[in-house]
Amino acid sequence: MDFFPDIQIPAHLQPYISRVWYAAGTAENAFPIFADGRTGIIFQQSGMILEKKQKTLAHSFVFGQTLDPIILHTHPNCPVLGLIFHPHVLPSVFPLHAKELTDECVDMSLLPSVPRVNLDEQLWNTASPQRQFEILFSYLEKIIHPVDRSMQYATSRILASNGKTSLKDLHYQLHLTERTFERRFEQYVGISPRLFSNIVQFQAAMKMLDSGRFSKLSDIAYANGYADQSHFIRWFRKFTGVTPLEHCRNHSILKMDIC
Repeated sequence: MDFFPDIQIPAHLQPYISRVWYAAGTAENAFPIFADGRTGIIFQQSGMILEKKQKTLAHSFVFGQTLDPIILHTHPNCPVLGLIFHPHVLPSVFPLHAKELTDECVDMSLLPSVPRVNLDEQLWNTASPQRQFEILFSYLEKIIHPVDRSMQYATSRILASNGKTSLKDLHYQLHLTERTFERRFEQYVGISPRLFSNIVQFQAAMKMLDSGRFSKLSDIAYANGYADQSHFIRWFRKFTGVTPLEHCRNHSILKMDIC
């Protein structure tokens, strides 16, 4: 599998696109997806399957917030391109309420106000990944709208604090009532600000777990703001379907007794 993380995102698209990736394997690829607070678009040449639902996905599809862990499978020699958006960006790319796509993958051609161009044909008739991303960047330029600055500020603060920012302080700083803040957050991000904070907190904890730089699970729990080890394990299992210990064993991370 090949990845091209160094593709340069144009400056005017950086407020929308968090990162890009490309993969082309010689065997079947499996992509485990856990909640990470991001949305985006995937372009794949043939037959990507959503394992949980045994659903064959469109060549070009948009995905919303992922809450339940899933696995995406591709057929051999199937190139895959991904554009990952910042958390608050989805309604600024497509005219929809972000919550409509939470835990969903939708054929991009079925969304309203999407230019009817044969994007798939353009992509797969181009051999160079660099050129393919240039085609995608040009396409996005035609459909994007200004981002919501208040939600940009809120999500960036939550991310910077690894999920530990006071939500009360946030809606006070934005001069919004608590209910208005929650409604707007769900409209642009797809989930509540509290759940988004939980996901960001989980991602920070999983990064520490994957690094192996800890002596016991309680170290990770307390370093990332969980009340105790049990609290950490419950949230980890909710977002991955396995316990932290099972995750370590599955990924050959376990080098010590972490019980």
